[in-house]
Amino acid sequence: MTLAAGTRLGPYEILSPLGAGGMGEVYRARDTKLGREVALKVLPEAFATDAERMGRFEREAKVLASLNHPNIAAIYGFEDSGSVHALVMEMVEGQTLAEVIAGGQTRSRISSGSGSSSPGAPGTSQSARAGVPAPRKALPIDEALPMAKQIAEGLEYAHERGIVHRDLKPANVKITPDGVVKILDFGLAKALSGETAAADPSTSPTLSHLATQAGVILGTAAYMAPEQAKGKPVDRRADIWAFGCVLFEMLTAKKPFDGETVTDILIAVVTKQPDWTLLPKSTPAHIRVLLQRCLQKDPKQRLRDIGDARIPLEETPSGGASPEETPTGVRALRSRREIAAWSLVAVLALLAAGLGARMWLARSEPAAAAIVSQILSPPNERFAFLRGHAGPPAISPNGKWLAFVAVSSDGKQELWVRRLNAATAQPLAGTEGAGLPFWSPDSRSIGFFADGELRRIGVDGGPTLTLARARTGTGGTWNQDGTILFGPNPVSPLFRVSASGGARHQVTKLLSSSSQTGDVWPQFLPDRKHFLFLAVSTVKGQASTWIGSLDGGAPKLIERGDSDVLYASPGYLIFARHGTLMAQPFDAASLQLTGQATQLAENVAKSPSFGLGDFTVSQNGILVYRAGGILEDLSQILWFNRSGKKLGEVGAPGYFMSPSLSPDDRSLAVSVYSPEASTSSIWIYNLAQGTRTRLTFPSPPDSDAEPMWSPDGKTIAFRGTRGGHFHVYEKAADGGGSTSPLVVGDVDETLPSFSPDGRYLIYKRAESQPHHFQEEIWALPLFGSRIPFPVLQNPQFNVGTPALSPDGKRLAYFSHEPGQSGIYIVPFLHGSGKWEVSSGGGRWPRWQQDGKDLYYLSPDNKLMAAEISEQNGGLMVGKVSALFQTNASRPAMSWPYDVAADGKKFVVLSRVSAKTSEPLTLVVNWPALLKSKQ
Repeated sequence: MTLAAGTRLGPYEILSPLGAGGMGEVYRARDTKLGREVALKVLPEAFATDAERMGRFEREAKVLASLNHPNIAAIYGFEDSGSVHALVMEMVEGQTLAEVIAGGQTRSRISSGSGSSSPGAPGTSQSARAGVPAPRKALPIDEALPMAKQIAEGLEYAHERGIVHRDLKPANVKITPDGVVKILDFGLAKALSGETAAADPSTSPTLSHLATQAGVILGTAAYMAPEQAKGKPVDRRADIWAFGCVLFEMLTAKKPFDGETVTDILIAVVTKQPDWTLLPKSTPAHIRVLLQRCLQKDPKQRLRDIGDARIPLEETPSGGASPEETPTGVRALRSRREIAAWSLVAVLALLAAGLGARMWLARSEPAAAAIVSQILSPPNERFAFLRGHAGPPAISPNGKWLAFVAVSSDGKQELWVRRLNAATAQPLAGTEGAGLPFWSPDSRSIGFFADGELRRIGVDGGPTLTLARARTGTGGTWNQDGTILFGPNPVSPLFRVSASGGARHQVTKLLSSSSQTGDVWPQFLPDRKHFLFLAVSTVKGQASTWIGSLDGGAPKLIERGDSDVLYASPGYLIFARHGTLMAQPFDAASLQLTGQATQLAENVAKSPSFGLGDFTVSQNGILVYRAGGILEDLSQILWFNRSGKKLGEVGAPGYFMSPSLSPDDRSLAVSVYSPEASTSSIWIYNLAQGTRTRLTFPSPPDSDAEPMWSPDGKTIAFRGTRGGHFHVYEKAADGGGSTSPLVVGDVDETLPSFSPDGRYLIYKRAESQPHHFQEEIWALPLFGSRIPFPVLQNPQFNVGTPALSPDGKRLAYFSHEPGQSGIYIVPFLHGSGKWEVSSGGGRWPRWQQDGKDLYYLSPDNKLMAAEISEQNGGLMVGKVSALFQTNASRPAMSWPYDVAADGKKFVVLSRVSAKTSEPLTLVVNWPALLKSKQ
């Protein structure tokens, strides 16, 4: 229905049309009672004739009318003339932010209305009226940030009153001639439902209906939060996401998520990251961090309150704090005890940093002596041991920051950062399970490995960006050209990937020697092209350091040794040899060693596997290392009930992995690592008698792990490492007979388990592809021709950790689907369907014997239980609850728990430490140590 000029709706006289959209037609009108102009939003007829929706709308409109803030367009009331229903709103003069970005002028031309404009409306540019779209333009930072601050203040005011906008976008933001920002249509996405889509899906208003219910998508596609796009209930964090999208578009004139269709846009929202390179180079670092915090896909990791955005927005672009001075998004340790514990270290670090800087930057001054101090682990945390994917600490290239992996008392492993002139360290949210950190050349970002992926995060926190698949990770390095070189696993060559993500490409080729298994621990040299790496061998003492090139070609042998090697200015290679930290002169131009190695420190910690030393060095003379020889993460085998109460323990602490209860719960098979022999083997505990026996005897460097009982309890399948590859073997549980292969091929096979009837062996199959390491689930028939066949495979993502239900009909597994990693269930062999158990991560599913509960371990080490039932031939996933917090040992490496048949008891490998956390040693001006030994 179109209203002509002069039409009266109660006291309101229509003056002219302003525009139309999915939420209704908008008219300029005059309030004849109060003598002011207003905007009337006339509701669509289909909406107005729906009594239920009208009732809900009127209730919502009353709530919205209570908003009274200078940055929110006011709602005055609701006018019902019988056939026409309209919302009475404040008349806001000026342009919408969408018009400004589309080529309009801020604070100049005047347009009218409330979120929509017609082609002939005032404020439309001449080029637009001529049918030629004006070029989109980014706003200058000094204009964009004050506008964004006003948007944030309006959102903050509404959020404090429990009201969420749900459809924030540039078209719903007006800029008055005086430069005042007004947010339009506040809360109408919830008040209105069932709107029609506009021609442009990226700017269409509400995409579907029933705003208050779960399972429905609402909002505008290009500005929807991922949870909103998935049809899940939303809260104020959806507005925070939309605010980030709007600010990004203000600064770049481009939407962070775009596409040709609604589907394309929603896929981008859920799975892709914005192109951060579009931001102007002049964008302050703290604004980049703010954008990353707002556009975190997981709402739990997103900026919690829009009010927190005001501080960085108030900082001027020229005078804003650097990312090192504004640790936005990291949790600060505030207690007096923590500050006191770190105060002495902070004083030493400040003194050390000052002296080091003077020595390196003012060459005319006399050479300074080395200064040695210690860095303690944060309170209630300990530095993670090298074994178990944690890796050594990493100092930033500029020597100002230290990144390290720490483990809390409840077993949570995450990445921490500490500025060396600060009294405290802070954990980086969203880095649970992280390991092997390494820095960007500008010291502003950190690369790390977690959950089978290579990721990056800002030093101030914010969202993590997934760069590539990497099954376990064996080190990474980042050059000034934005290339990251990394090892995806211990038996792989090195790959490169852009620091902004994309396809990965193989760089090195494994040496022709049959004993060489993988290339690990890369580090770029100063020319950005050449890099150091360690070639690992199955023959003890045959590991070696090489120099490779991004251009390809044969690598150059530097020396034999079993340690990773770091390059440090002014020209040294740093490495560990037999527990001693060494420095050897090296010419980075000619790629030649130029002198003899000199001792720097004794008894330096080192991983017993794959030659990783516990040390790091900056390019301005700061060295950090940890003493203590070989450090290991001990485990205690413990029993717990469903509430987490400790029921007892099994044996003494040891280096355990992958516990497996026998079908009758009388025995426990477990992998036991021996640091002395650098190998692991399978042992069996008789739980009734309290005795244990060794089942397998691999010859180092081979090892055995991941045992799984056959249904009759007579044999055990396990993963055996032979010649650098993982295959599946079996042996009689009573120790009789020899070890025999079940699955041996050209790829790696791990995580074996039997079907309940004993007819199939289920396992994970991993194969190196040109651009990734593909992981799939396969089955081997233990009858007939015994030809393996794939059960689950997808070239787009990895799957693993298979677990068959007790009836053999369902397969639970972990899937690393983009944006939806977690536990899923599918039919095994027959039937169709797929059921999501957890989309928020999780590993190591295990079934209760009656199939009514499925257990798994959450990313933060909680033991979870999901109720499973049959329904109409399909499956019903019921309540999912956390049973108790575990202190599980090395869950990233292998499963750390098993469940008794009745589901009432659990055996968990719980972390214990053989010694307290060793402090880190900080050395400023480490080259002075070399002079003292000459």
